[in-house]
Amino acid sequence: MKTKKQVTKQIRKILKVCTLSVTLMSTILMSTSASAEGSYVESEPYNTSKIYGYSYSFTSGIVRNDINRPAIKAFAYVHNKASGSGNVPIGYMGGQAVLYTSGGQLHGASDMKYNDEEVWGFHVYSPVSESTGKYYSQSRAEFYNGDDYDYFTGKKSPIMTINLNKGVLVDVEEADLPELMLEEEYDVNSKGETYGSLLLENIIGEEPDLISAVGTDGVEGYVRADDLTPVTSIEEALKQTIENGEVRTIPLYDVDGETVIGEFKLETKFEYITGTE
Repeated sequence: MKTKKQVTKQIRKILKVCTLSVTLMSTILMSTSASAEGSYVESEPYNTSKIYGYSYSFTSGIVRNDINRPAIKAFAYVHNKASGSGNVPIGYMGGQAVLYTSGGQLHGASDMKYNDEEVWGFHVYSPVSESTGKYYSQSRAEFYNGDDYDYFTGKKSPIMTINLNKGVLVDVEEADLPELMLEEEYDVNSKGETYGSLLLENIIGEEPDLISAVGTDGVEGYVRADDLTPVTSIEEALKQTIENGEVRTIPLYDVDGETVIGEFKLETKFEYITGTE
């Protein structure tokens, strides 16, 4: 016979599966913005309340990089939600495009890009992936609050599949929920550092110290959360100048957080949007 604690835990897992299933169907039915050729997919917008005088919106998406070959990249679309209020001051908006495998590992990401011009919004793109598999994106964003930054994780995009024989297809049959989405806490290594998928951030309430990722050479390991978003103040954001197309590599670690087993590429391409839309 199961104990009361075991029954309670099982009920929580069932409820979590139901919630994830509803969210998944909502994403599939409501947030796909794909052309007939399947050139891109995009999540529903994540809308913020007013932050230091501005309200923002951002989405997560995947775009086909080249119509002639199976290659995709993630994008984050970040902008001033109030279209009639014009451009946002320098350094107020940050956006990061993140591409995940269907198993929840980081596969590619941009740096957190802050607007170094007064703009209404911008697109920022991750590195291109040409590896066979299923992928989706989940953007991250930061917005200046007058002191530092309010941080947000966006909504997941629908899946895109890379098939070297058939090209890129839009996959709206995401039937299996990853087992990791039922986890309630991260694993901990021998040094007391948490590790796991960044996709659990919204479920557990914080990101792990070590984030599961696939390195540039296909090796599976972990990147440090601090290496992904090093800027914590507007002063640092204004000092940071990321050129269009700039590439930065960070270490890929074993689970101990010390042994370097490869590297992870951060490539940042962006397009500014000025005026109103």
